[in-house]
Amino acid sequence: MNLRAVRERKEARRRDAEINVTPVLNVFLIIIPFLLLTAVFVRLAILELALPSLSRRGEGEQRVEARQIVLNLLTIDERGFQLKSSGLEFPPIPMKAANYDYETLAQQLRQVKARYAGSEDVIIAPSENIPYEIIVHVMDVCRENGFPNISISG
Repeated sequence: MNLRAVRERKEARRRDAEINVTPVLNVFLIIIPFLLLTAVFVRLAILELALPSLSRRGEGEQRVEARQIVLNLLTIDERGFQLKSSGLEFPPIPMKAANYDYETLAQQLRQVKARYAGSEDVIIAPSENIPYEIIVHVMDVCRENGFPNISISG
């Protein structure tokens, strides 16, 4: 093998070597439109504010009447229901033949609604082993009797 010929071939490869910039240009071709499309340009917004002055204090204010807050708490356990409401006392509603007594619960809810017509909130506090279906049925009874705002307490 001719050592000189090998050196000349290596030298020729070095001279012919060019940097291939095509992949880099392809990447820039993709990145530049992407950056332009996703760029958020500066948005200027001017808000006109008119702060109230001290001389006009009290004008235009409307008195907000205090809303009577009625707390309705409905507990569900293995023995039945217990409804507690502000100013009303209800006896516990025991289960009837292994079923919950939804009719009596509805009557008690109607009594609360008759006394506090603006009351729409009920907090349901089921014990931990009450099935989900029972809770949903109680929620339906509450909604049907005028208590659409239902919260569940754990």
